[in-house]
Amino acid sequence: LYDDDTTHLVGGGYDMERVLKRCNAVVYIIDAQDDYSQSISSLIMIIQSGRRVNPRLRYEVFIHKVDQLSEETKIETQRDIHNQVHDHFAHLNGRKNAWPLTPFETYSNSREILINFHLTSIFDHSIFEAFSKVIQKLSPQFNHLEDLLNYLISTSNMEQAFLFDIQTKISIATDSTPTDIQMYELCCDMIDLLMNMSQIYGRPNGDVAEAIDDDRNSEHISNGIHESTNTYSNSSLSTTPVRTSCSSITETMNEPTSDVFDSMSSSIIKLTGGRALYLKEINRHLALIYVLHERALSKQAIIEYNVDQLKKSILDLFHLTNQTSASSMAL
Repeated sequence: LYDDDTTHLVGGGYDMERVLKRCNAVVYIIDAQDDYSQSISSLIMIIQSGRRVNPRLRYEVFIHKVDQLSEETKIETQRDIHNQVHDHFAHLNGRKNAWPLTPFETYSNSREILINFHLTSIFDHSIFEAFSKVIQKLSPQFNHLEDLLNYLISTSNMEQAFLFDIQTKISIATDSTPTDIQMYELCCDMIDLLMNMSQIYGRPNGDVAEAIDDDRNSEHISNGIHESTNTYSNSSLSTTPVRTSCSSITETMNEPTSDVFDSMSSSIIKLTGGRALYLKEINRHLALIYVLHERALSKQAIIEYNVDQLKKSILDLFHLTNQTSASSMAL
């Protein structure tokens, strides 16, 4: 929720309780570089309304524009906002102590209020990481996806795996290992690099016939595929050559971002320190990126087989979820 006039947001301009009743989460943005006392008051009013109509509602507070603040000021600003909100609702659990802080996120220990705080900026990838955490908490498939990714990295000698939405660069699932923000940023940059290079070199030479398997949401190209393998000596992600192989289709369902992203899309980027990033297409919207040691690429055939099995499991999971949702709506 964001509105320059917060009285309009919380006041008569919106039927706030009707909106909150239909929500699973509220993302509330506070400008860290401005006087945020009024923003905190509005947040408290929204939480009070939410408690009446939807007690299980999550509140995700983005403390935004922190890029111009020092590390000490960031933590102090987060602590101040955090404690002001906590002090107002401390009576709910009869405790007056401040909640413990972590670098990027804070959890309420109240049984009734689920609230998290995130430090964000548009000038780095913190905004993507914050939205990823929000989406992962709301996704009904997240636990299953996490188990699948855990099994993949244990059987394929990987360090970490991410499942990305390529258009938003939001990670909808990861394995259970803690996320390294620098590795997350490299994955986002890898998506940008692949899509940019594919736009240039991934176009088909001739006509392309596209067939879509509705059950699997996978794409098959029947003719006219143009594949390109390009070597680049300069990359912001790597000091070694980058190999990108991809193909594209002409009809894209009006989605220009993914018109060159299909079942043939993949990329390997070797990093300094003996590690590598491997990107593999899951469907038109999703990509799997995993981190592994460069020596593990010697068993690339086994890795690709395991990834193909994971891809089938993920598509089956989403297909089953869609069927269940459709059945529930029919009832």
